[in-house]
Amino acid sequence: NMKIFKNKYLKNYTTIRIGGRSSNIYFPESVDDLISIKDITVSKKTIILGKGSNIAFKDHGYQHSIVSLKHFNKINMDSEFYALTTMAGVSCARFAKYCFKNKISGFEFIHGIPGSIGGALAMNAGAFGDEIWNHVISVRCILNNGSIKTFKRSEIKTSYRFVNKFNIKIFLDVILKIDKKIKFDKMLLSKYSKNRSDTQPVKQWSSGCIFKNPSKDTSASSLIDSANLEKEKIGGIYVSKKHCNYLINDGSGTCQDLEELIRYVRNRIRRKYNIMLEKEICIY
Repeated sequence: NMKIFKNKYLKNYTTIRIGGRSSNIYFPESVDDLISIKDITVSKKTIILGKGSNIAFKDHGYQHSIVSLKHFNKINMDSEFYALTTMAGVSCARFAKYCFKNKISGFEFIHGIPGSIGGALAMNAGAFGDEIWNHVISVRCILNNGSIKTFKRSEIKTSYRFVNKFNIKIFLDVILKIDKKIKFDKMLLSKYSKNRSDTQPVKQWSSGCIFKNPSKDTSASSLIDSANLEKEKIGGIYVSKKHCNYLINDGSGTCQDLEELIRYVRNRIRRKYNIMLEKEICIY
């Protein structure tokens, strides 16, 4: 009973609302479903989709398969071992709210990450000075050969916005450690949430941050800001005035507009500061 859609507008599956039509999009509801389409799942050209942040599709669409993990959306708490098991399709915001409701501290920062837990694991996403991999005990994955394997945290190398995925194709679920030494602060989630809506264009169509920060001390947004690029617009895509590392789709934006604006911003930063900004967004 796995749903398969064809010829759908991919803009409806991305948070920046950009993309032409799809080939097949699979919506597995279990690991068995994923294994039943193993050849598709492990194909190099198949894209694994979470909540659709940090991704855009070309205007002519994507002619290979897409697998959506939206039904992988369960969270389980093991209070005996102080751990949370979370499936890859759970949204980061929902996970943070689940922790808040259960008075579990240490995960408030995750509310600041647009997208899903699986996407956050794939790129070591973070917010408010913390990163998801700081909290991982183990992850269960499907490898490029279609087998399922669990890795301990120590077996996976990570750094800022980077995970060495060597032969991992899909993160299925993760066990996260609850640090019982941290006292629950019922104001922290709303503080982070307010900070985010004050400083980021959360109500507009964007993919999240477009560029990685070049270093710990230099943010991409400070460079874009000081290069006076915050008024730039190409077609329907413009630099957010609230946070200039966000590019906003005004509703008429195309992937071509997006790629041109990214190119323009990178060139201006390279010429002014001799720094080559690295993209965080994936465009297929």
